[in-house]
Formats: sequence, C-alpha cells, structure tokens
Amino acid sequence: MALDQNTTAPAPETTRGPAIENEIPAYRAISPGAVVSLVFGALSLLSFADSTFLSCSALAIILGVLADRKIQRLPDVLTGRTLAQAGIALGLVFGLASITTGTVQHYLRQVAAARFARSYAEVLKTGQLEDAYWYTRVPEMRKDKAPADLFKEAQTRTHDPFGLEMQIGTLKNLKTRLDHPGQEIRFTRIENQGGEGLVAVATALLEVDGPPTKAFPEREQFALLTLKSDSRKSKYEWWVDEVRFPYKPRSYIPPPKPVDDGHGHGHAH
Repeated sequence: MALDQNTTAPAPETTRGPAIENEIPAYRAISPGAVVSLVFGALSLLSFADSTFLSCSALAIILGVLADRKIQRLPDVLTGRTLAQAGIALGLVFGLASITTGTVQHYLRQVAAARFARSYAEVLKTGQLEDAYWYTRVPEMRKDKAPADLFKEAQTRTHDPFGLEMQIGTLKNLKTRLDHPGQEIRFTRIENQGGEGLVAVATALLEVDGPPTKAFPEREQFALLTLKSDSRKSKYEWWVDEVRFPYKPRSYIPPPKPVDDGHGHGHAH
C-alpha cells in the first residue's frame, strides 16, 4: 500500500528542548537592602540599653520599605520581601517600645526626683546642718548612721578641714539664710535630668523667699540641687551631690562627661 504523500512526519525530538527549558524557574537575587534592613532591625534591640541605637530602628524601617518597593517593581529579578518586612517589623517594634520605655522611665525619674527635692527642702527649713549634710552622702554610706554621728565622723576623719569647709560651705550659707525668721524655701521644678553611666542625675530648683537681711538683701533667691541615684536599683535612692546658692535659674551647665582613654581611666575634654 502506498504511503500518503500528504502525511506530516513527526517533529524531531530536538524541537521539544525550548519547552523544557521554559519550565525551569529564572534565578532571582536576594535584595541586599532587605538583608541590611533585617540586620539593622535586629540591632535596634540594643536601643533599650542605649538610645543611640534608635538610629538602627529608623534605618531598618527606611531600608526595608525601599527594598520592598524595589522587589515589587522587579519581581523577576529580586526576591526577599519577607526579609524586608521582617526588618521593618523589628525596627518598628523595638524602636517604639524603646521610646515608650524611655518616656515612662523619664517621667518616673522626674517624679521621684521632685519628691526627694520637696523632702530635702523641708529638711533644709526645719532640720540642722547635720541633717542636711546627711543627705549629701550616698545611701550605703549613711545607712544606719545618725546625722550627727555621720557629720562628726566626717570632721574627725578628714585630713583637710578646709576641704570639708569648702564642701559644706554653700550648704551652710543656705542654712544661715533659712535660719533667719520668716524665711521660706520650696521646690519649684526639675530643670534637667539625664544620666552619667549607671547613675541617674537630676537638677532641682528651689526658691528661697523671705524678709531681706543685711547678709541677704534680696527677698527672693534660688538654689540648685544636683541629685544622683543608682539607676540599677528598682527604687530611686537619691543623694545631694552638689548645692549651688545663690543660683540663677537655667544657668547651670553640666560638666563634660569623662572620656575613657583606653586604659580604664576617664578624663574630661
């Protein structure tokens, strides 16, 4: 029987190659921005210890958003949306949580410092110099010691009486004014607060008001207390690190923070 001349011969096997190759997915690179965003998002956890790392939260969010948009524009070239979105989420969660925690701690520290300043103003008004001096010692040093005993101990142990006099001279000057009849002292506000390493610091403004005297011709004067507390403890236990009197409100400039010289010793600029 003769073959039909119109019969089409089957296609060679080689013509099926392109169809098989099209079934292989194209390679897509992971977005570098997404990876960096995730890294910064993880680093933003450190913002709870140091507010400087809040910049990592911001970078995680910005880089993550930019990477996510680029991946959406080039879906055939880039991948890594999950990484970018994770970086954004970590930056938002850790950054906002750190800011909220810092705000709450700032408020609680201010309330605690103001409460102590009010109490100390009452001590200055009604107590003796020894009582006022007692609060200038750190809590561990004044623990279980009466004000008079602690003051006497400071006088007997010091090798430099002039240095002790310099230390309590301003406090004694303030007490001299308050011992005059009609003098009042009240807490006004917390001017500044912050920290020195693990020590919380706040400056409290006190207003002194009363009839002028020969030694104190101004009816109104101000005093500034520099208060410190160990921030590692759950409860603030303040001490008066410095007293400035007379003092002009808003004129205090904090001393420069010591800089480590690399050998464990700090020095100021």
